[in-house]
Amino acid sequence: MRRRQQRDTMGVLLLLNHVVYQIGLDVIPPVTLAIVVAQACTFLGLVDLPWRSPAEACISVDKVVFRGQWWRILFAAFEHGDSFHLYYNMVSFIWKGIRMETELGSAYFLYIVCLFTGLTGVTLVGLSYLCGMFVNPSFNYQCAVGFSAVIFALKVLNNHYWPGISPTIMGMSVSMPSGLIVWAELVLIQLVTPNASFLGHLAGILVGLAYVHDIVKPLADLIWRLLGQGPVYIARGVSSPRRRWQRSLGAFRIPVGAALISSALVAHKMRLLPVFLSYKLNNPCVNSYLVLKQERWEQLLVPALHTYNSMHLLYTVVSLLGLGFYLERRLGTVQFALTTLAATVATNLAYCLMTHFVLPYAKEIDGIPHFEMEYKCFLGMTGALMALKVIYSYYYPYAGYLLFFIEVPVPKFIGLVLEIALLHFLLPHVWIVGNVVGFAVGIVYVFCCMYLV
Repeated sequence: MRRRQQRDTMGVLLLLNHVVYQIGLDVIPPVTLAIVVAQACTFLGLVDLPWRSPAEACISVDKVVFRGQWWRILFAAFEHGDSFHLYYNMVSFIWKGIRMETELGSAYFLYIVCLFTGLTGVTLVGLSYLCGMFVNPSFNYQCAVGFSAVIFALKVLNNHYWPGISPTIMGMSVSMPSGLIVWAELVLIQLVTPNASFLGHLAGILVGLAYVHDIVKPLADLIWRLLGQGPVYIARGVSSPRRRWQRSLGAFRIPVGAALISSALVAHKMRLLPVFLSYKLNNPCVNSYLVLKQERWEQLLVPALHTYNSMHLLYTVVSLLGLGFYLERRLGTVQFALTTLAATVATNLAYCLMTHFVLPYAKEIDGIPHFEMEYKCFLGMTGALMALKVIYSYYYPYAGYLLFFIEVPVPKFIGLVLEIALLHFLLPHVWIVGNVVGFAVGIVYVFCCMYLV
């Protein structure tokens, strides 16, 4: 046996406690339990393996394509960076296994796990190769380990076939459309754990989607029958009783426009955009000096793609998806995208006009002296989001105030004022004047709609 380096065991002990005392060995189906035990034994080095550390099993374009170490496509899924990485992955896998192995049968569930292990590895290598070609060559050398990609693929299956059964994000129960859960978790995990493999998780989602939309499933079923097994039919389960906001909107549709804009924000933050495009979007600042005096009109839009930090990005993405879920139902994807674009440009233009013509007459505002007003930068989409919240109030006059995906039972005006104050507290670098201007732009939009009607 090749000697492995000593590794921490705290996560393994937590996993043992979770399996034995919180769930119970009699509750976990055999294949799910066997995979969890195999993963733990691999981590602890209790079995003879052809590698000694995660670095010798990780998957990357350099190792797989350039050096021809194709076995890493499968083996990387059985290694983990540390014990807590193992713990979180296995806890998530156990709950999916309890549901899916019970419904599909142990043999077919094992087949699906093996199939997804290979497909997610190949997809990850393909995505990394494309990013290395078009974004940055460093993607060819990013090495990943872990079972997360397979878990994301299983999560897509679970949410597709059993959409109303205990939807969770990072272990927490949420009230969110099942089609959005994996995408929200993809973003949240990356914000909470920046070192996590974003492309690995994305590969899992893509493989899961390819299966449920019958791109991979026909070939998978053919191979299953060639193995001498009978066909397996997966029927979509009955959803749990829908909540009020789900009943009012009927069947769920993914807010495509909001999802695309959110993806652009995340890609820009993580530097996944091509180099030439990132260079053009490099200036994050909008102020009256740049726009009105230097006539750099592109600054009315470009800074909206920037965020100060992960919390700013998280707030923007979740709020945009929540607004998109409702407004795209009412406006349609194209009109929602155009409305968001118009709200962004109008908010930034109004901000420039305000800081150039009005605010310099004040001696000081929020610590900014009058002679610095025209140079004060504002970036991000929070101002445009305030405008969209006012627009949401116009189209849904009898609904509660929308905070992320949640309808809060408070008057909408009070809700907006409180949210602007909360933003000023949590994100002090996002100047409150820009958010107030966005609020005013939304009111102007509503008045225009009422006048036209």
